[in-house]
Amino acid sequence: MSSRYPDLRLCQGATLDDLDPGQIESYREELSRRHPGSPLIRLSTEDLLARVGAVGGKGNRPTLTGILFFGREPQYFYPSFSITFLHFAGTATSQAGRDAPLYLDNREFRGTLPAVIDAARSTLFEKLGKQAVMDGFVRQDLLEYPEFAYREAVVNAVSHRDYRLEGSFVQVRLFSDRLEVQSPGGLGGNLTVDNIIYEQYTRNPHIVRLLEHYGYVERRGLGIDLMIRTMRQAGLEPPAFENRGTSFWVTLQGSHPGPSISVSEMERLGLNERQVQALQYLHAHGRITNREYQQEFGVSERTALYDLQGMVEADLVLPVSSGRGRYYILRE
Repeated sequence: MSSRYPDLRLCQGATLDDLDPGQIESYREELSRRHPGSPLIRLSTEDLLARVGAVGGKGNRPTLTGILFFGREPQYFYPSFSITFLHFAGTATSQAGRDAPLYLDNREFRGTLPAVIDAARSTLFEKLGKQAVMDGFVRQDLLEYPEFAYREAVVNAVSHRDYRLEGSFVQVRLFSDRLEVQSPGGLGGNLTVDNIIYEQYTRNPHIVRLLEHYGYVERRGLGIDLMIRTMRQAGLEPPAFENRGTSFWVTLQGSHPGPSISVSEMERLGLNERQVQALQYLHAHGRITNREYQQEFGVSERTALYDLQGMVEADLVLPVSSGRGRYYILRE
């Protein structure tokens, strides 16, 4: 088997025992469900692994593709082939003030490629702001960014990264005004930022093929075009692409930038760390109740009321309604 593709590189030190039979059978089941006519389904396990590029060389040793999709512990062999997630408190990678938080969340997703993609996607769904919209009598929660756009950005980063660059992670960085997805390695082949919409190239065709079998790649060659279309349909700017040579960046710009509060402004207004984070929450969610404040910051009802009243007195938020139905919104 040719090794001219990075994803067919043999995994040094790995043996067939490092592949998980359960993962292999799960793949076969997924293939049967999504592609019932595929001839791969009827192959023996040995032949199946060879056909999809999961093993190669003398003795059918695991390849990079094999470990990343079927390995028991992929990061044992490739510690940096994971996804890191950073949720920043503001719009920059530095603190807004000495006592202001820098991160709201910081995680690393490990496991097989399908596992890390699913973990990143579900975390983004959890963290992204949502706006409630009534369609007749049915409430729908619209995400801050279209699901297809951020899912495609993550899948592309994993599938097209340069796997020769060990030590570099795929990074997902969520700010109050934008979402950035960074993939190690610049654009491959003849791709440029200008022709990426209509040209096709992948340095990892076996990884892309398996992701297609799992349903992560549905319309090969149309993903970027659909990302742009879904962002525009949501009333947002099209994705920004940047090829930095050693990395490739996709930025989804939000419609409402989060607040930027200096140290002096925080001190003047008398805000504590919870209140600064509450402003970020309001920019993302649009409103907050006393109960939601308690749950978000782990405080008592009395403390939540004190914090919220302080934000009202600072002319940052407005109380709406009264009694148990009261909630708070940002002051325009």
